[in-house]
Amino acid sequence: MVEVSKASAIASLRQALPASIALCRQALEASGGHLQDAHAYVVRQLGADYMRRTGVDAAQAAAALRATGHDVERAVALWRRQHPLPPFALIAKGRPMAAELEAAEPGMRLFAHVLPGAQGVHELRLITHAVRFTETAYGFDYDVALRDSKTRVERTFASGLPALAVLLQAHAIDEGMLRSIDAFDSCLLHSALEAYL
Repeated sequence: MVEVSKASAIASLRQALPASIALCRQALEASGGHLQDAHAYVVRQLGADYMRRTGVDAAQAAAALRATGHDVERAVALWRRQHPLPPFALIAKGRPMAAELEAAEPGMRLFAHVLPGAQGVHELRLITHAVRFTETAYGFDYDVALRDSKTRVERTFASGLPALAVLLQAHAIDEGMLRSIDAFDSCLLHSALEAYL
């Protein structure tokens, strides 16, 4: 195959499939320049990449990739949306999580805020504050919420996820209650409180 026809074959493959130039070149070489065989090779490689990243079988991978025009990144993003990581896996990846609990007093809110830490030491903050101290209303003025006489922040630490699970259970919190902090409108969940504590 001459270089001009190889370039046009790569362009043709890339027009049909969202694949890298390197993968298209590899497919053409593996298929001896036969375009249909190269197309099938690229589809198999994209499917293998999707299966490796999601853990699904070949039939599920083929269906997901067909639905997204063989766009692996888009297919993986859709899969992740449908199969979110469990909260402890997100904590292990460094994502803070929270749960809202029933406050003892009316007009108050109680949150359990889990902050992943260095070397696997996680912090659990039990944060109680008045209902009015929302992220929407107070935002960066969270120091007003911290100066309120009814605001409480209790801190405990756990070394490793098993110890964190035990700590959460002691407060009647199971993993299924944990959500992204973005699910809650509390100015004290979205603020850097370390300087105040």
